[in-house]
Amino acid sequence: MRKRKRSRAEWESLVREWRAGGLTQREFARRKGIAITTFSWWSCRLRREGKGGVALVPVRLVGEASPPPSAFRVELAGGRALLVPASFDAPALRRLVAALEGVAC
Repeated sequence: MRKRKRSRAEWESLVREWRAGGLTQREFARRKGIAITTFSWWSCRLRREGKGGVALVPVRLVGEASPPPSAFRVELAGGRALLVPASFDAPALRRLVAALEGVAC
């Protein structure tokens, strides 16, 4: 029995849904009945094209200005957070976040 082919819009929707939740790619794909290799391929492709559901959010400072932080708190999907020193290595941080978020590319 052959599975139906999903449209690009359906893949975009699935990747956005995965990013909004707290599941790994493998868990999400299993629950949706999708091959992990196929889901991972689409997730990477859409991320490279900027359509993977990752968005920047506005930040508003409240209260008095304070000295620059010695560390930043980065919140990830599923309520996880990283404490990153102010003098972080950007490429290393990108790789770490990708690994923690289950991004395979």
